[in-house]
Parts: sequence; structure tokens; C-alpha cells
Amino acid sequence: MARLLWETGAVKVSVERPFQLASGNFSPLYINCRALISNAATMDVITAMSHYLCASKGLIFDIVAGGETAGIPFASYISGRLSKPMVYIRKKPKGYGMGSLVEGVLKEGDRVLLVEDLITDGKSKEGFISAIRGAKAEIGHTLVVFDREQGGREFLNSLNVELHPLCTLKGAIADWSKMELIPEDTKKEIESYLENPQGWHEKRGLGFK
Repeated sequence: MARLLWETGAVKVSVERPFQLASGNFSPLYINCRALISNAATMDVITAMSHYLCASKGLIFDIVAGGETAGIPFASYISGRLSKPMVYIRKKPKGYGMGSLVEGVLKEGDRVLLVEDLITDGKSKEGFISAIRGAKAEIGHTLVVFDREQGGREFLNSLNVELHPLCTLKGAIADWSKMELIPEDTKKEIESYLENPQGWHEKRGLGFK
């Protein structure tokens, strides 16, 4: 998975000019999983990996849910591979019609696997989980392509949801280093950022939220 991310251009590294994230914080590494959806062969591999993960961990669910918007294509591929129905979850209700957060048929008691592209601190998943539970369905598992390992697992655990990533940031860094895709000084810079994000920001005069 680490190699696929790199070869499809989903990974961007910039130590001198770090990327600003949706949270407002900065990072020397940016992962754009949306780049993966344009490569059919890559999506086939991701789908197969997801199938294997679900089978090997014995995950039980009735329906696959994609989070708006990045999770939807991954959920579509996975639901097709597993012959499971699919829904998608909106970030906010439409301003017209039924005003539903859940698009598709989600019944009371359905066990849901939430699929997303990436997780950082996990806060953006709370709305999706609340919408699923608001529909009186059950959710205990979330599958993501990439885990930035910045508190997402712990946050989901607090909501009684288990995280299942196909790739983690620390694992990817180790693999990229072994494949000589990133130099040692860049590897250390990213590791420094992971170990102490606030200190990393302060050292560069960047605000930290």
C-alpha cells in the first residue's frame, strides 16, 4: 500500500514549505488518497486488500457506508467486491427534499462498515457515526486507506468504533525509507513531526491548534 500511494502520486513531501491541513495545522507530508481513484488497477488492489482485511479480522457487517465525499468511491468498490449494499453519509443535510444525512436504504439494526480514505485525529468521522446511529443502525468498525496516526484510533475508540487501516504513516515511512524513496534527513523530519507536532510547529514559528 505504501508503494501504491507513492507511485500514484498520492504522497507529497515538502520540508521547507509544509502543507496546511484542513485543521489549520501544518505537515511536512500530504497524503491525497483521491489520486488513487483515477487508477483502476490500484483500486482493484485496494479493494482486494480491504476484502482480505475484513475476512482475516472476521468483521461482521450488513452494509458498507462511504463518507462524503472522499470515502464514496472506496466504499463503492468494496461493497461491490463483497456483494454488500451501500449507502453514503452526508456531512450535512441537503437544504431541500427529505433533508436526509443518509443516502440509500439503511434499516434499523443494520450493522455498518464505515469506509473513508484517510484519518488524522478522527474528529471528522464523528458526524458520520452520529448519522448512522441516528438512523438506528449499528456501527463498530471503520476502514480507511491511510491512518496518519495522530489520534484518530483513540478518538474512534472513545466512540466505541474500531479503526482498521490498510496503511499507517509510521509503517509507510519505514517502507519508503527501505525502498530509498525518501532520504534519511527527510525521514527524521517526518518522525520529529509525528513525535511532537506542537514542538515541530513552534520550532518553525507556525501556529498549532
